[in-house]
Amino acid sequence: MNTDQAKSLDLPQILSRLGYEPVRSVKGGRELWYNSPFRSEKEPSFHTSFLGGKWIWNDFGDIGGTVIDFVMRHENYSSVKDALTFLSRMFQGHLFEPPVGRVGERSKTVPRKLPFSFQQHFNSEPGEAGSKFSESTLVLIAVKPLQSPLIFSYLKGRGIDQELAQEYFKLIQYRNHKRPSNKPYFAFGQQNIGGGWEIRSASDGSGKFKSALICRDITVHPGREEGRGAVSVFEGMLDHLSLLTLLGTSRLKGDAIIMNALSSYQRSKSYIEEQGYTRIDLFLDNNAPGQEAAQVFVDDFGDAVFNHSSSFAPHTDLNDALRAGFRPRFDTGSMPQP
Repeated sequence: MNTDQAKSLDLPQILSRLGYEPVRSVKGGRELWYNSPFRSEKEPSFHTSFLGGKWIWNDFGDIGGTVIDFVMRHENYSSVKDALTFLSRMFQGHLFEPPVGRVGERSKTVPRKLPFSFQQHFNSEPGEAGSKFSESTLVLIAVKPLQSPLIFSYLKGRGIDQELAQEYFKLIQYRNHKRPSNKPYFAFGQQNIGGGWEIRSASDGSGKFKSALICRDITVHPGREEGRGAVSVFEGMLDHLSLLTLLGTSRLKGDAIIMNALSSYQRSKSYIEEQGYTRIDLFLDNNAPGQEAAQVFVDDFGDAVFNHSSSFAPHTDLNDALRAGFRPRFDTGSMPQP
């Protein structure tokens, strides 16, 4: 992580991870006020502001500056290098990693051009087409255990029961700092390995709006049996829970990767190579982008890939199949899960 990358990080998220939560929000969430992290006080004098595409901070009883300045002040560091190391550890090193080549080797080439319709989908992510929101306008407010009748009702309609949802999802509260009102929104979602949150809005009960807070990355759920060398890959979080429901289990034997968007292909590829998986089970959508993505997996990983999309055809995805009462039949010997 370099200094420019560090300065682009979400300062409210860093403060939250350090145990500080805002006591007041103004300017549509673009300015958050805190009791100072540097002293005891009853009235907040420390605030963060989103200006010029980055977060800065000011403290009436202290100094101010960028994300790096805050870390150096808070952690009593004397060098920028120490602050960058601290931030890299906090965000697990995944926010700004370059793509990785075959196992253990850094890629020295630009990723090859993807098929046209897959590339169209690749470029349209993240977020939902036509949405008035963009990820850069959304600010994380809180992450809580999933307790929402509206969300449970929505998920029930998608065939996902409450207990399974509570195991994998959190209740996410967020604001759109470009909206004139300070109205908070809520969603269900799960954390990705970059420290961000992949969300599906539930404020209007439709669940149509999908986005990411802080950063977009893949989500990984460990399997219940370590060292199997198998991983299952899904486009979305509901596809994953749909398969669990169809199989009558709460966790797969092998690991699961949720791409969260086809634009995360290179990140998924890198993670698979880093972990050294020897088998890849794909459950991507039965449409042109999904199947062209599946072909890219085959081109990169060859015989290690098993594409199961035909098992739930003619339905577009696993959740469509689940809601239709369809029970996919996986080929004998080609599906290592229960």
